[in-house]
This record gives sequence, structure tokens and C-alpha cells, in this order.
Amino acid sequence: MTQTGTRFPLMRLSALLLTAGLLLSGCTGGGAPAADNSGAPVESPLPAESVSPTPSESTDFRKYNAYSDVMSDIYEMDGMLAAYFTVVQDQPEFALAEGMDYSMLEDVFYNYIPLNIIMNTALDYSTEEPVYPEQDALLLELEQPYSDMCDALKDLSDYLSFDRYVDDNMAQAAQLHTQIYEAVGPFDQAAWPFVESMHVLDEETEQLELDRLQAEGMDIAFYSRTITNICSEMDADVWAQLESAESLPALDMTNLESLYTQYQEAYAGLTAAMEDPEQVEKVYSWSSDEYWSDTYRDNFTTAVADVNTAITTFMEEARSQADYSQSYEQFYTAVSELIDQYNNSFV
Repeated sequence: MTQTGTRFPLMRLSALLLTAGLLLSGCTGGGAPAADNSGAPVESPLPAESVSPTPSESTDFRKYNAYSDVMSDIYEMDGMLAAYFTVVQDQPEFALAEGMDYSMLEDVFYNYIPLNIIMNTALDYSTEEPVYPEQDALLLELEQPYSDMCDALKDLSDYLSFDRYVDDNMAQAAQLHTQIYEAVGPFDQAAWPFVESMHVLDEETEQLELDRLQAEGMDIAFYSRTITNICSEMDADVWAQLESAESLPALDMTNLESLYTQYQEAYAGLTAAMEDPEQVEKVYSWSSDEYWSDTYRDNFTTAVADVNTAITTFMEEARSQADYSQSYEQFYTAVSELIDQYNNSFV
């Protein structure tokens, strides 16, 4: 099979900030119990049938990448739901939460367009090799709840994006709330088992990819993935401290400092590799396309610099117990952009 690199799913970041210092809680609509949406790996064994190849074997990761795209989309939808149920009470009857205004949802839902091709592409791969027995089955169970949630979020987006809620004095808000509230339970029940199973698959697949990159001397890709993995661990640590907090807490920096040291080492390795002409030549998209190669490289370089600035600022503010909400959001944005640029350059 053709060798293709693994795509990074979007990193799971904990909070959307509607107003300064307001942390959004996880969504548990529809009467369903709260799911563990932290993105932490789930300690369960891989199915026996799902056997990963050794780094020396040629591997086609297109199916894995398609499934990762679905996971990223679930995270995006979950963030939108978290925002919604911060402004609107998490109950069957429509009512605004205390101190909230419906217009606060405009920025979150403005012009949301579901990318149905993401699920359709994954479904097309679901019967192909390699076989992921658990993930394949869970994807099929997710299809309808995922579609229903996309429809509900799109309807709400249309209502908010064109100020229809102003024109009808929020007359349709209750109907849309019912649509969302009824979709959340089935969505959570199908989405989070799929995400958790993907995290199990991710661990093995990620180590496989890191081993391959090291064996092939692809230092830029190797250190980039290492940095993104460290950032994901930092996010998980922060989220574990934020998820039950009602206001912005001072962070326990013990593990974050250790991870930041690892980040600095990887960043030094990455910047050195990016200055090495031999390493640059190994990045196919930077050397093979006369028209776009400089653009790919410049965008990637900017993304790396933005991550370094954002993570440094976040650490400084977290250490001093300042309001780190904005720098944390910038950290999320910067790492997400680096993930996108990695996928553009290496996948």
C-alpha cells in the first residue's frame, strides 16, 4: 500500500470563552449522564484483529485519517454545545441561564456549515482495510445521531446568523432548543464511545508514526509531532483542573512545568532541523512544488513561532496566577493552526 502519514486530529481544548473569565461546562442535555469529554486516553485493550504494521512496512493511513477527522468534528460540535448550554439552561424547557443573553451565541454559531463529507468519507472507508472492528462498528452507530446533531446545529446557526431571533422576538428559540436537547442524548451515547476507542487506536498509531519518522530521519516531522503531543498533554492537565471549576482557578504547575521543559527541548530540536537544508529537502511539499513550496514552508514556520509565543505567554501568566484565559485560548488557536499546517505539509 502507499505510504501516507497519519493526520493529527484537532486537539481537544477545554473551554470556549464567551465573556472574560467564564468557563463553559460540558454538555449533558437530553437527560443523559455527563460523558467524560476530556480527551484522556481510555485504558482498554486494542481489538485482537487490529494489528499495526511495523515501522518498516508500507502503510496506508487514509482510513485512520478519515476516522480522525470525524473525531475532530465531534470535538467541534461538543464545543458548540458547551457554549449553548452555558447560555441556555440544560433542561427540557427553554430558558436562559441567569445573567445570559441569547445574542451571546451569535459568535459561536455564526455561519456554521456541517461538513457532511467528513462522515461520508469515513463511512466509505468503514468496510475497507485495515479492519478496526471496534471503531468500524461504533462509526456505524454514530451515523444517524451525528447527522441529527449536524442538522440541529445548522438550524440554530441559520436562526442566529441572520438575526431571525431578533425579527421574531425569539419565538422559534424554544422549538430549536427542543431539537438540540433531544439530539444531545443519542449524540453523546454514540459519539464518546467512538472518541474513546479512537484514543486507544491513536496511542499505538502515534508511536508507530514517531518510530517511522525517526527511522527515516524526518526530524522536522518528528519534532513537530512531539510538540503537538506535548501540547495535548498540557491541555489535558489544564482541563482536568478546569472541568469542575466555577471560576478560573490557580493552576497546579507541577506537571505543566515538566511538560514545558519537554516542549522546550523539542522546540530546540525542531528549530535546528528547520535550519538544516538536508532536513528541509526531506519535506516533500516544501521541495517538490515550485509554486506552493515557499507558501507551505512559510505558513508552517509562522505556525511554529506562534505556538512558541502562545505557550510561553500562557506559562508566564499561569505561574503568576494572572488571568490566563486569553493566553490559553491563544494557545489553543496556535496549536490548532500548527496541526493544520502539519497536515498540509506532511500528510
